[in-house]
Amino acid sequence: MRLSVRLTLAMTALVACTVAAIGVLAYYNIGRAVVPSGLTRLAYQAKARLGAYESVLRIIRNEVLSARLLPAHLGIARAQRGSGFDPEVGLSDEQWRKHLAAAYAGNMRVKPGILAYRLIGVADDGRTLIAVDRHGPNGSVRTVPDAELTRLGGDEAFRRALELTGDEVFFSPIRIFSDANNAGTVPSSPRFTVAAPVRDEEGTVFAVLMVTLDLRPIFERIRDVLDNDTDVYFVEADGSYMMTYIDGRILPAEPERRWQDDFPQLAATLGDKPGTAAVFSRPDGERVAAAIVMATLSSGVRTAVIETEPLERIMAPATALRTSGLIVGLAAILGAVLLSALLSRSLAKPIAQLTRAVIAFSRTGRLVVPVGLHGESRILADAFDETVAKIDAANAALRGKSELLDKTIASMADAVAVLDADGKRVFANPTCVTLFGVAEDIGSERWKLKYKRFLADGVTPMPDYDSPAARARRGESFDNVELGIRHGDDPVVQLAASARRIENPDGSFAGAVIVYRNLTAFKESERQLRQAQKMQAIGQLTGGVAHDLNNILTVITGGIEILADGVSDRPGLKDVAAMVDQAVTRASDLTHGLLSFSRKQPLQPRSIDVNALMLDTVKLLRPTLGAGIEIDVEPAPDLRPALADPSQLGSALINLAINARDAMKGNGKLLLETGNVDLDQAYAAQHDEVSAGRYVMLAVSDTGCGIPASIRDRMFEPFFTTKAVGEGTGLGLSMVYGFVKQSGGHIELYSEEGHGTTIRLYLPYAAANLDVGPDSAAPPLAQGGRESILVVEDDALVRSYVMTHLKALGYTAHSAASAAEAMSMVYDDVEFDLLFTDVMLSGGMNGPQLADELRKYKPNLKVLFTSGYTENAMLHHGRLDPAVMLLPKPYRRADLARMLRRVLDAEADVPAK
Repeated sequence: MRLSVRLTLAMTALVACTVAAIGVLAYYNIGRAVVPSGLTRLAYQAKARLGAYESVLRIIRNEVLSARLLPAHLGIARAQRGSGFDPEVGLSDEQWRKHLAAAYAGNMRVKPGILAYRLIGVADDGRTLIAVDRHGPNGSVRTVPDAELTRLGGDEAFRRALELTGDEVFFSPIRIFSDANNAGTVPSSPRFTVAAPVRDEEGTVFAVLMVTLDLRPIFERIRDVLDNDTDVYFVEADGSYMMTYIDGRILPAEPERRWQDDFPQLAATLGDKPGTAAVFSRPDGERVAAAIVMATLSSGVRTAVIETEPLERIMAPATALRTSGLIVGLAAILGAVLLSALLSRSLAKPIAQLTRAVIAFSRTGRLVVPVGLHGESRILADAFDETVAKIDAANAALRGKSELLDKTIASMADAVAVLDADGKRVFANPTCVTLFGVAEDIGSERWKLKYKRFLADGVTPMPDYDSPAARARRGESFDNVELGIRHGDDPVVQLAASARRIENPDGSFAGAVIVYRNLTAFKESERQLRQAQKMQAIGQLTGGVAHDLNNILTVITGGIEILADGVSDRPGLKDVAAMVDQAVTRASDLTHGLLSFSRKQPLQPRSIDVNALMLDTVKLLRPTLGAGIEIDVEPAPDLRPALADPSQLGSALINLAINARDAMKGNGKLLLETGNVDLDQAYAAQHDEVSAGRYVMLAVSDTGCGIPASIRDRMFEPFFTTKAVGEGTGLGLSMVYGFVKQSGGHIELYSEEGHGTTIRLYLPYAAANLDVGPDSAAPPLAQGGRESILVVEDDALVRSYVMTHLKALGYTAHSAASAAEAMSMVYDDVEFDLLFTDVMLSGGMNGPQLADELRKYKPNLKVLFTSGYTENAMLHHGRLDPAVMLLPKPYRRADLARMLRRVLDAEADVPAK
């Protein structure tokens, strides 16, 4: 079918649909406007009916309350109390009743709506005292004779009125009565009774005033404004009908009916609201509009008025419009047929040209806009051309972002894997492939033969059900689940896995993303930190033990020397003293080893040639290690000078060589080598207590049995050894460790079980060829003197030992147990030539602080320090201050005498502040 024909049909159909839609929408829109307006009108009418009814109730209430205030009521009450005679006015009970009946009758004559007055006494079972009604000739007002008066004690209005208080009034339900002259016709007279208690002067109820009223005047006014299609229902909130207007007639209430059953739509939408309106269908199919208005009236009864009207009356304007719309629509359709035929010809040609251009674009990818286009066709062609350009630009940007995302994920250090809803891996970045292999193989039986998964301990196999991939396939999201992975015989790689589920637009599971972070380096750093903390704690413990033991050994050493002199003529005891002296010497060596490990020994670092020291030490090692050990030396050319204590470094090298000999069982190859090493910041960040800088490396390698991985972290602990009992103290490596650390260096241990061990010492580089150690000349022979010495020592045994030796050496000695006691002696002008003090003193002031304080009084004071360990009081960056003289504990009498003469004979040198 040609485009012009399709356009003609389409435009005709469009106009037809538009006209039909406009007509239908106009009908319903007008209906939507008319129906609410009609419902609102019904609601206002119902509200007016209810308001009129309420005004009548207020008037009647005021009428009853006004009537009971008539003075005759009180007169009757006084007459009844006074045995039928009113003593105050002088009238009898009968006179007062006549007077009151006349008042009732006069009121009824001017108010035709009042049908009857009755005054009912409380006494004598509700006997009627006065009754006035309209049952006289031709409906005139009359006073009911006494013979017709009845007892109304059982009447509901009477009983309910007796229960009222204050100005409360009782209203009876509406009753419909037939006309006396039209018996058998439709009821048409609505009435109700109003009752109120009448009280005497003391406030006691002695009678009830009941007034019956005719509601026809008010309801006739309501009926006059209604037409035969409008129905009005007076109902109570509980559901009962009071009165109904249907087809212009007043109908009585039907007690078995409830308005909620007849108008369920109104009941459903009303709720607690004062009114509502709705449109509903009757059982016969008729559509009806209804409104209800509800309020609590003066009668105390919650009353409502329901007003209904046929919906077709409300919709009459919309119906009229629908007919005229049909006529206009037919005319518009005929005009549309003619117009569409003309327009289709002008539109078909440019559209056909654009169609051919689009087909060519789909084939070649190039858009050639037709020439000669005008108006909307030209705008359409330009818009299509612009859209094509934007699509090309968007595709290029999308390709760039895709490449950027691919490169970003590919360059991530974390492994990234993507699973689909079936658990199949659809993506894995290079890091993931390096860790787990090809994505397609992961999780297969072939993969499980190559790769093993473990729990966080790296030993316990991880069940397949608990693996991160299995949990992700179940739709779980989790963070930092630790596991280990091993490929073949490679070391276990520690990982932390996190996963997030991917959801489809409808919230169903579409797959998951798993990210694996390599924690191996972090775990190793954490292990090193724990090891460093452990070694620090052990060092603090061993240093404290060595300090106290040195004090004890100092006393024992001196005591053994004295005992040895005393038993020199008794060979048996002399040998015992010599054995004890040897044991004390071994204990002293032990404490020095502990101090070396705890980094509390006083070092004497200097710039040294490590190559020369290594070659000199090898000369000692060859006979020591035995013929079965082959020693190779590889000194580095142009080796930097190192800053270290040469004696301690030599001892460390010997210790390492002896350990290597034991590991090789007396047969093997020992390699000693040196080199220049620069440790960068990255290396320092991975190793605790290491500073980046220039170092001199000394390595000791053996071909022994190697060290098992399970005990490598304990090799530098004091007293830890793999040798049999009695074959070693376990202090060799710990002393090397403490010496290197105290020197500001670094130590590393490499070992493979069954292949050998290499231990590398990194010593700090000496920036200049400085000799910072003390004078190494041979010490003078021990001798005494006549000077005065002040001894400050908080350990009583050591203090006593020192005082004994000083006196034996000829010195005058004064002792103090604390720095405070020494200061008080200075204040008392005690003269002394030298201060001999322990570094660590109790009482808040240590030895160096005491010396500084005393120099304020004796600027040229000479000081000799002693200590079981020096802590930081005497050391600066691991070095002993050149101006400080220190006698380490334990010491012999000869050592004490030699150091005392050395200090006393030296020229005074006041340390700079």
